[in-house]
Amino acid sequence: MAASLIAVAVVETTSDPASAASRKPIALGAAIDGAPWKPAKIDRFSKMIGRKPAVVMWYESWSDTGFSARRMNAVAKRGAMPMVTWEPRDHRRGVRQPRYALRSIARGKHDAYIRRWARDAAAWNKPLYVRFAHEMNGGWYPWGARVNGNTSAHYVAAWRRVVRIFRQEGATKVRWVWSPNVRCNKVRYASLYPGDRYVDWVALDGYNWGNVGSRNWQSFAQVFGASYKELTRLTRKPVMIAETASTGSGRRKAAWIRRGLQEDVRRRFPRVRAVVWFNRNKERDWRVNSSRRSLAAYKKVAGSALYQRRLR
Repeated sequence: MAASLIAVAVVETTSDPASAASRKPIALGAAIDGAPWKPAKIDRFSKMIGRKPAVVMWYESWSDTGFSARRMNAVAKRGAMPMVTWEPRDHRRGVRQPRYALRSIARGKHDAYIRRWARDAAAWNKPLYVRFAHEMNGGWYPWGARVNGNTSAHYVAAWRRVVRIFRQEGATKVRWVWSPNVRCNKVRYASLYPGDRYVDWVALDGYNWGNVGSRNWQSFAQVFGASYKELTRLTRKPVMIAETASTGSGRRKAAWIRRGLQEDVRRRFPRVRAVVWFNRNKERDWRVNSSRRSLAAYKKVAGSALYQRRLR
């Protein structure tokens, strides 16, 4: 998730009634604070919303310990798909980290760590989603396209090298999720896309930050509209909303959840196959239970026929 407020285009996509009428079900997941290190957090979230999440997403830095079968199993045994946001950085440090510059990954300086993680993933031998170096079009992470001497070409080369290593090590059940932020910094998605041979899903991260400074309250369609259009012109891969949430409380946030996750997704974003809610109190209180009304709205969404998909 971006640590700063990001300006996004206020553009909505065109409604497609035909697509809405034949809408395929969507997987609904969450990034739950403390999970999966504390598996009981997943249980409490499931009890709170009245169903188990289809995806549990979390963040791991390369400076942390390696692959953890215990964490994977904690998620899988609860009927959810594990999705690791895999961050090439030391999370204790800032953006300027030359050690993790993309060219160092592309040149093989981190191969030993990558191979060890890949072998462990292969040994685990169950489906796993990996969201490597997300929000790469921004400037708030060490792998950003315009920091640490990085370029779009460096990003593509690093991504492809990582995927090739996993394939060499037999980690064929890993699903690769390429996940830029909603449009920012005028970096085109096409310049950063590794190609369909190296990607299983494409995704977007975007938030309604509310009325902050010069920014205005944005609907789900406004947050994602222009970016979704650019993304779906790039590839036919399935689309995920890998991080989203809204600030606010009471009726306004509840209305954002109902309209965004039901009406907007169904009518305006027909290729979205998974949505992951960022359920943490970080910079803003993004949690679905920030108020009773917002929780009630989310529970209704989670129980709807639209959100009954499980990922494989």
